[in-house]
Amino acid sequence: MNFFSKNRFIFWLLIFLVVINLSALTAFLVFFSRNTSDSRQQWQKTPGMKIRKELSLSPAQSERVNAILAGYKKTTEPIILKIKTYRAGILDELASDKPDTSYIKTSVDSICSFQRQMQKASVKQYLALKEICTPTQCQRLSALYFELYGFQDSCSGRGRGKGMMHQHRRGKGQ
Repeated sequence: MNFFSKNRFIFWLLIFLVVINLSALTAFLVFFSRNTSDSRQQWQKTPGMKIRKELSLSPAQSERVNAILAGYKKTTEPIILKIKTYRAGILDELASDKPDTSYIKTSVDSICSFQRQMQKASVKQYLALKEICTPTQCQRLSALYFELYGFQDSCSGRGRGKGMMHQHRRGKGQ
């Protein structure tokens, strides 16, 4: 094979590989976007489905969980809207030439108050869910809430970690 035919072969091989990669990427994106929209729609239809699945709830427990989740949503939706409104106000104020720091401070304080209300509603929801669950379901519910709040396997309050036991020994064991 001479030099030009080798280059022509490599050129067409590269074109073929690019087409294959683009088609694979397109197929992946189409499949991924379809799955995400399906899962979002299903999540909106049945918000307690993850809890039901993770805790293996009975039908009677599922009905009570749905009632608790509906009450939580009814309580927290107005609070969420107020938080969004205050955040938008803060961003608008920060975008102005001379932001009013007193307005920003009062808005931040209001957001803190609403977040406190959200936390209280979450605790109330957790306690209501805990009353429904069996002891093994309560353990899994607790693990779900630890994941929800961003804690992984061992953390403070769960009894598995060392906590601040070695704080002043630069991490050295006993």
